[in-house]
Amino acid sequence: MTFQLKSFALGFITACLLGLGSVFCLLYFGTSDTMVAHDQVLPSGKNIKITMCNFAWGVEHDERFPDKDCFVLEYVSSVPDADQHVKDQETVEVFELIRPTSELWGISKAEVLAFPSTRRKGSYDIYFFTRSSDEKWTSTRETAKVHIND
Repeated sequence: MTFQLKSFALGFITACLLGLGSVFCLLYFGTSDTMVAHDQVLPSGKNIKITMCNFAWGVEHDERFPDKDCFVLEYVSSVPDADQHVKDQETVEVFELIRPTSELWGISKAEVLAFPSTRRKGSYDIYFFTRSSDEKWTSTRETAKVHIND
């Protein structure tokens, strides 16, 4: 068997070009701004997109805190440019989607994340809902920011 440098170089260059082309196609066609979402119509008639709903364990640094268990719902607001009061009202209505489940499981905390669009960029609101001993829910709001792509 004889070794031919010309054939080896041609094969190596072809393999490199195919590899680079594959990586390019994977990055170009494999990323998109669309995400899986469930369209949900609220009782008010607003149409939102639910992008995530989970049961979150109360665990921090391998320590278990059962009182921090909560349901977490993430959605895309139907009124991202409205004033804060309108967005707060919409979030309370969205919270009603997970409130019965939280109460059924005996969970006294819930979180609702309100994003302005399906693109994870910029600021969004996090609402922390807490049920008191008299069974009434209250909430507080914090603004957070996606830093990874800004």
